[in-house]
Amino acid sequence: MPLALSPAGEAFAARARRSSPEARAARGLVSVSTTCRSLPTAIQWADNCITIDPLQSRVTGLRKGLGIAAKQLHNQGPRNQQIWMQTLTYAGTNRDWKPEHISRYLDALRKWHYAVTGSKTLRYAWVAELQKRGVIHYHVIVWLAGGLTPPKGDISWKRKDRRGVVHWEPPMWPHGMTRRDKVDAPVAYLMKYASKVESKNVGSFPHGARIHGSGGMDPSGRAIRRWVLWPAYVQGNASVDDHFRPAPGGGYINAATGELLLAEFAPTGGGFQSFIRVRTTPRRIDPSGPFSWLPEHTDTADAGPAAYLH
Repeated sequence: MPLALSPAGEAFAARARRSSPEARAARGLVSVSTTCRSLPTAIQWADNCITIDPLQSRVTGLRKGLGIAAKQLHNQGPRNQQIWMQTLTYAGTNRDWKPEHISRYLDALRKWHYAVTGSKTLRYAWVAELQKRGVIHYHVIVWLAGGLTPPKGDISWKRKDRRGVVHWEPPMWPHGMTRRDKVDAPVAYLMKYASKVESKNVGSFPHGARIHGSGGMDPSGRAIRRWVLWPAYVQGNASVDDHFRPAPGGGYINAATGELLLAEFAPTGGGFQSFIRVRTTPRRIDPSGPFSWLPEHTDTADAGPAAYLH
């Protein structure tokens, strides 16, 4: 869905799109690979090029996203919270896998949680893993109020409606076996399984399979996770209270202010794996954490890349 911008944001984006020197610079850098004749130019080209391994990027996204989500979910709960892990295993092979299976399990778990607590918010995080036999299975951590125990996923469970009538619900995981364990170090458990996913085996998951997920974070937790997953040039110019999103055509834009941070790298052709640096965005801070104390600034930018951030 296109991002709705303020009038100032539309004007700012239009100026950036009309920035022909930037576009010419990018095109010139890309053409060096076939036209350069001097050694210094070739060295400069190599120094400013990066190659991204899409499989390794997926692993990095898994570990960063899952790690920060698990920490935020754990810190949201009281000291007496009950933390459980359910391992969901297929009885057959990856041919029995469907992308909606994990979603339906989580929907059923939310339904159980609402039936016993009246709350629609369930804190959970999960990671996929490949068994030794090559079949996908899931490790799901759920944070619950003290005294609560979730049903095992492969057995029926009962609930009472508002009239007190008991209803038996089907198993949440009808695809094989489950194991339920109480855990004291949920973040460490999740990251242990995440560490087993590497670039050499992440491509062996069923096509289209998500390999991690989370839910139930409060607004503060979501803001911190969003900041951690931003590229460094956005982190260096944003706080956790900012709402930068990917902008049409590249870069990140703040829908609330119209502030546009242009991407520092552009694809060199041959797919989206090789990139060349086309600009360096000045950082207002050297971030080592999700800061929220950035000074106010006046938007005096012309068509240049984030000129007002000097």
